Amino acid sequence: MSDLHQQVLESVNTGILVFDGDGKLVYMNPAAEEILQGSEQSLKGRHYRTLFRGSPSAVRIARKALAENAAVTGFDVGLRLPNRGPEMPPLSVIIGASPLSWPGGELRGAVLSMKPSEILTMVEREEQAALSAEEMQMLAYGIAHEIKNPLGGILGAAQWILRREASESERGEGIRLIRREAERINGLVEKMLEMGKPARNPRPFALLALLLEAEELLKAEARAQGKEIAFERHVDPSLPDVLGHPDAIFRAIVNIIKNGIEAIGKKGTIRIDGRMNVNFRVSRGRGRKRSFLDVIIADDGSGMSEEDIRKAFLPFYTTKPKGTGLGLVMARQAVTRNGGKLEIKSVRGAGTTVKISLPVEPGKKA
Repeated sequence: MSDLHQQVLESVNTGILVFDGDGKLVYMNPAAEEILQGSEQSLKGRHYRTLFRGSPSAVRIARKALAENAAVTGFDVGLRLPNRGPEMPPLSVIIGASPLSWPGGELRGAVLSMKPSEILTMVEREEQAALSAEEMQMLAYGIAHEIKNPLGGILGAAQWILRREASESERGEGIRLIRREAERINGLVEKMLEMGKPARNPRPFALLALLLEAEELLKAEARAQGKEIAFERHVDPSLPDVLGHPDAIFRAIVNIIKNGIEAIGKKGTIRIDGRMNVNFRVSRGRGRKRSFLDVIIADDGSGMSEEDIRKAFLPFYTTKPKGTGLGLVMARQAVTRNGGKLEIKSVRGAGTTVKISLPVEPGKKA
């Protein structure tokens, strides 16, 4: 293979696999390695039936190209990977196949191409991170509402204190109320200032230690609330470092897990998974690719309605009596300001899953 052909194959986002006439893998490019979550060195020589065990549609496509010398294009296939676990849904990929022939027409092998069905572009991520008109309207209304309520309490307490008939204890209670409501306004202002700060240069950090810290913190909080929460964690310690701001990502993860605990009644489960993301891979120029790592936090709580999911990232939108509606907004900002992504999937009565995709340190991959 020429250097140019090698560079082209290693630069494309599409996974390319080459099988010989016996159906054994002889080549796979880096994109295919990420999709199959295995290296060329470890998978080379495997028969396509072994490689795609558990994915009969993928086996049929490879067999059609090799046995029938026929091309197959654009089939959406559910690909089951050994290290995804039987409880995880299959990876949705678009697979095509073409026979590979010698100049005389004799079958030489087959080439398979595969690409995850969902690949986000930089433009889509920027659109998701930008405030819409609805968000701006909700932001303005929320700020006014959050400040107006404590201000009303402060004004009422001040008027009561100024009345001559107020007792000393009543004056003291009024002063405490003014202080409490002033601190509430200050807390809101601090959050707004934090949201308005420019992004700092990200740095690499290990995700597992951060997840362990968040888990221990919230286990104690759940016990204090009288809840019996089981934490299930599946995170490979060998996963590469991610890029971002550890403190901000920690707060985002704590907020998401806390939401899950609040959605659970007296007893339930929080599951935390960490793995390489094969659906979210962007070009960084000159053929370089940036990989992403997923943190998936799932609870078996009450779930969310479609309306709640749609408005989840609107500033000040909340379904909680004492919520500010800023937790998820700040969590998304912490993730997206350095090129990551946060998404929510939920079913009313069946629980909620939040996926955070974070960029991996350049030059690193699992």
